[in-house]
Amino acid sequence: MRLGIDTGGTFTDAVLYDSNQGIVKTAKALTTHYDLSVGILEVIEKIDSVELPLSENVQVSSISTTLATNAIVEGRGGSVCLILIGHRSDALERGGLRGAIRDDPVVFLQGGHTAWGEINHPLDIDAAQTAIIDHASSVSAFAVASIFSVRNTEHEVAIRDLILQHTDRPATCTFELTASLDAPRRATTAVLNARLIAPISKLIETVRTVLINKGVTAPLMVVKGDGSMMSAEVAMIRPVETILSGPAASIVGAVHLAQSPVTVVADIGGTTTDVAVLHRGKPRIAHQGALVGNFRTFVEAVDVYTVGLGGDSHISMNLPLTAGPNRAMPISSLGQQHPQIQQILKDQRADPGNDYQGCFLLRRSKNEYPEDTLGRTDRKLWELLELGPVRCDELFQEPHMLRAYNRLRILDLVHMAAFTPTDALHVLGKLTKWSIDCARLGAEIWMNSLSKQRAHWDTVEAFCDDVIETVVMQSCISVVSAIAEAENQCASKQSVNDYLLNRALDKQQSRYLNVQLQIPGIVSVVGAPASSFYPQVAERLGTQVVMANHFEIGNAIGAAIGTMRQKVSSLITSPAEGIYRAHTPSGIEDFKDLEDAVAKANQELEEVARQRAVQCNTADSDISLERNDIIVNGAGGRKIFIESRLSVIVQGDVDL
Repeated sequence: MRLGIDTGGTFTDAVLYDSNQGIVKTAKALTTHYDLSVGILEVIEKIDSVELPLSENVQVSSISTTLATNAIVEGRGGSVCLILIGHRSDALERGGLRGAIRDDPVVFLQGGHTAWGEINHPLDIDAAQTAIIDHASSVSAFAVASIFSVRNTEHEVAIRDLILQHTDRPATCTFELTASLDAPRRATTAVLNARLIAPISKLIETVRTVLINKGVTAPLMVVKGDGSMMSAEVAMIRPVETILSGPAASIVGAVHLAQSPVTVVADIGGTTTDVAVLHRGKPRIAHQGALVGNFRTFVEAVDVYTVGLGGDSHISMNLPLTAGPNRAMPISSLGQQHPQIQQILKDQRADPGNDYQGCFLLRRSKNEYPEDTLGRTDRKLWELLELGPVRCDELFQEPHMLRAYNRLRILDLVHMAAFTPTDALHVLGKLTKWSIDCARLGAEIWMNSLSKQRAHWDTVEAFCDDVIETVVMQSCISVVSAIAEAENQCASKQSVNDYLLNRALDKQQSRYLNVQLQIPGIVSVVGAPASSFYPQVAERLGTQVVMANHFEIGNAIGAAIGTMRQKVSSLITSPAEGIYRAHTPSGIEDFKDLEDAVAKANQELEEVARQRAVQCNTADSDISLERNDIIVNGAGGRKIFIESRLSVIVQGDVDL
């Protein structure tokens, strides 16, 4: 059997999957952002049993995680020393490199190669050795980026060997991550990879320890951003490839559950909605490189459209009603855990006050944090939250407390409880998991606040219906926007587009213009809140929505059933007429015949790809070759060879 685990923004899911029986057992636990391993341990405890012990049944474990994506977006991770070889002095100002390296040390060295892979300047080994020894004690990893290293890896390899010789720190070279040009973006990708080594390694080692303590010694795999898998050992070397791991696993799971051709996949969780448009049943890959936060990387990952919209989205206290993008703990969940909240809500309902009524702050973790990480006001707020949730209407009467909250929120130490779509579902009787009374009180407080803005609802149920309608409308717009973006049809006349889209989705049609949308094909939906919203989304969009059994843990299923895929690329250039130069991982070599150069490059790429497959615990593997020759017409109709791009792709299942 396979054990699949997914750490989402709200829940951590797990599934036991058997290739013959299908889904055997599932489990859910709240994601513990302050320490993902806590939620993972809880979900593993839930799925383990005397009747079906993990130690006797699990042949492979795999995990998809939001850790890499969140760490990049939030600017977290280990410290890095960036070594730039042959770069100009303004290199940090290009390709987002300044933002990626932040205040960490940067070393400029002489060296680098030309576009033909020939040495541009000799490598300054003495300066490199001095810099490496000077910075090793203050950083967790090194990133090495040499000009045109994808045409000749010699200088990056030399510096990497020097780092490994003189320190115990890991080193990331740009040529190991991509074969594409654009030196600043390659350097940015290497920096992000080096920064992620420490947190991803910690997560993997923690998960591995939890599994070993359960008697599970099977291989541990990690889902990559393209939906395939790699071994935990490789993930600790190339953690940047786990960008968008979570959405990728959801797509794989949704397609598997649908059991029919799928056009669109939507994954709505507690925090975000991810929408992917499929091509011939497979997720589209962002070959230009995944965009994470403000950084365009060279990581090939699924092309997803993500918005801050989910079951736990904060409902605005302003008109028009909006859900998200920020997440809040549902007031019904808070009331279930802290019964004293109900009386506070009753008092606030009876005596309407400021805009923060119905909102509470609480710690994300019971752990203590070193005092030197928090300012004086931040520590004061942290101490106020020690005994449980604190009401925001009183707390934020002091403006500096609001600023302290925003700082602690960014550090992921505290969060807010407020009215959410989950609470609206409790009021409407569509969900009974937590405190219905607190959900209703929260709805009344929100409704009373909005009434000051000339909004009016006859009943609290009518208000909650409008909250659900808001989520449905925003979900429809997310799906349509993802399709428009995939087809490159994002029109410039945005106001007209918005009018037509809203006219098509609104239940009240115009007397002058009726617009109807229709999505041909099937939309497969996964995620815990999907059944509460997507039947209505399907009706508005004129499509068929599939929510198969176990749709609520589709992401964990995707983690369980994924296969391994490794891609290695190279290039053939022509530095002079009749000369064909193979740029391979081991260096450069010239040939008089193009096919000889291609054969040499493919042979070496295949060797590297097979080595990576072995590292990823792959059993039987299939190898495919991709080749793209760029030839232009010269004077007199003469054909001129420019270059040939080669890739070797190895795919296979995990060795059970």
